[in-house]
Formats: sequence, C-alpha cells, structure tokens
Amino acid sequence: MRFGEFQKQKREVAGVSINRLSTLTGISRGQLANYEKSKSEPPVKNAEAICNALGVKYTIGNEGFALEA
Repeated sequence: MRFGEFQKQKREVAGVSINRLSTLTGISRGQLANYEKSKSEPPVKNAEAICNALGVKYTIGNEGFALEA
C-alpha cells in the first residue's frame, strides 16, 4: 500500500476531513490530495506530521516506511 492510500484510509476512519488534516499538519490541502491520489510521495517531515496528526505510529528504515494502525 502506498503512503497516500494509507493516509486516506486512516484519515477517513478517524473522521478527519482533508481540510482539518491540512490545519493540523500545516500541509496544504492540495498537497495532501496529491499524496492521496498517489501523484506524489511526502517527504519524511510531511509523512511524520501526517502520522502524528492521525495518531499513527511509524518507523523509517532502509525498507522505507513501516506504518502501524
């Protein structure tokens, strides 16, 4: 699963709108939408902010992201 798919799934389960996630993270609504549509992948600092806002534990390593619900 790509990060954007994971982001959208967790955001919807949490009942957080994309506008609210933008406010919580400081990342533009358009950029968040691009991640969810897999048009781009977030840099580490943005992925961290998104995971923190959604209450998701993450680990960054040689294999990329490890995301846990």
